[in-house]
Amino acid sequence: MTKSRRFSRVKCVETCIVETASGPCEVTLLDISLRGALVEHDAALTVTRGDRWKLFFQLEHSDIVLEFGVEVIHCRENLAGIKFVEVDLDTMIHLRSLMEARTVNPDQVRYELEFLLDD
Repeated sequence: MTKSRRFSRVKCVETCIVETASGPCEVTLLDISLRGALVEHDAALTVTRGDRWKLFFQLEHSDIVLEFGVEVIHCRENLAGIKFVEVDLDTMIHLRSLMEARTVNPDQVRYELEFLLDD
């Protein structure tokens, strides 16, 4: 299998809220990158590829809330891979800091951010 991932992921187990067409729902963020994330959801949440949600997640020990417009790219059982489709500048700055703090290679995060801006 060829590895096609352009953005590295960092483990980030946090409780988040997604706003779906049927209302808000709690999910667990498992990992995150500059372009998307993997979330675990309850079986009660019906997830379909192409669904659009708002994802809210509060930084630990902070009152800062990151907000993303997301699209479900893949789903299997109780996992959903989501792509960030709307991110404001403040959220991107905080996401970058979060990723740099949780990775062993902060330079890789900076490189990926430059790649993202050129994309």
